Amino acid sequence: MYLDPSQEKLLRGEGGEASQFAMEVVTKVGDAVGAESLVPIKSAHVLAHYSSLHDAGIDVLERFASSGGKFAVPTSVDPASIDLQNWRSFGIPEEYARKQLRLCDAYAKLGGMRCWSCVQYQVCNFPKQGENVAWAESSAVVFANSVIGCRSNKITAGMDVACAVLGLTPKFGMLNDENRVARMSFKLGITAPSDLDYRSVGFFVGRNSGSRVPALQGLPPSVTSDEIKHLSAGAAAAGPVTMVHFPGITPGSRTLLDATGGQSVEEIEITRSDLAEIEADLNQTSELPDLVALGVPHLSVNELGLLAKMLEGRKLKNGVKMYAYTSSQAYDLAERTGIRSTIEASGARLTHSTDAEISPLKLLGFNVVMTNSAKLAEIVSSEGEIKIRYASQRQIVEEVTS
Repeated sequence: MYLDPSQEKLLRGEGGEASQFAMEVVTKVGDAVGAESLVPIKSAHVLAHYSSLHDAGIDVLERFASSGGKFAVPTSVDPASIDLQNWRSFGIPEEYARKQLRLCDAYAKLGGMRCWSCVQYQVCNFPKQGENVAWAESSAVVFANSVIGCRSNKITAGMDVACAVLGLTPKFGMLNDENRVARMSFKLGITAPSDLDYRSVGFFVGRNSGSRVPALQGLPPSVTSDEIKHLSAGAAAAGPVTMVHFPGITPGSRTLLDATGGQSVEEIEITRSDLAEIEADLNQTSELPDLVALGVPHLSVNELGLLAKMLEGRKLKNGVKMYAYTSSQAYDLAERTGIRSTIEASGARLTHSTDAEISPLKLLGFNVVMTNSAKLAEIVSSEGEIKIRYASQRQIVEEVTS
């Protein structure tokens, strides 16, 4: 991989220990993936949650911070493994919280934005079409490439912080035009999709695309950015998808032919039976859940408002907890507008800066989790410790409240 003279100096340590360590990381990865060079980025999004990084992750972030490292570009961060303000009331053990807070401290010393969210593009990190970014949240990467039109690969832990410190990333994958062309197409063959349908459609696309960039036709004109957010999360959870062309939505893809570069491609119709199969695959039990988890990815304030309307006048059944996960920004707005009080009057709780995917659910005593998130269902079920129920938000509310 080519390095310019200034980058060679950093690799030799002339820019300090943190920059040298970062260059060692990105050059090794760049060489491994066949990148031609390093290119500047406009922003980064990193991981600092203990459930995935463990003690090794603490060591890496603290090494960057203690050696004088600073983020060179605006940098946001994925949710933490605990509610950073209210972790005690959620039953998080002190030792577990202490390790998560060490990660928080190291991230803060590096100069990161205190924006602990997996939907940073909705609340604090706003890239523009055509910009190169280095983001580590898989669902956000799909949304960024597919809807915003900026360019990012799925950046792994450790590599994410190195890119943020340097303001550089290897040029490969989704940063190259030829890799962004749709190589196959799906067509949605149902009308009026539900909230669960959007998640299942994404999961079906991710499961059946393999390494190819897909296009998806047939979304209704009324589709919202929140619905595409959850579709993107499902696709990223089910396979290596980093971009989905939505003709008429994705910048530069007004039509399917635009998305495919004028080439004809394989087309697969997504039917109601296909979605039913996804639901069956993600469901593991019919038991009453001990936890309902909503908001993987984080719920927007609009989604919190819809949940509040569903819960108004209802109460959770005994033995069931419901956590709605969101960003701190949406949480504050929900509190000011009364949405939080309506949700919590039902016995549910609103929580921010964390989400169920990276929380120690088994450690907290949960055995059956019900959700409308295909991403959460896939990740939790693959770990094998907790049984999953996968259903629409309306079905969930009707079953666990009275």
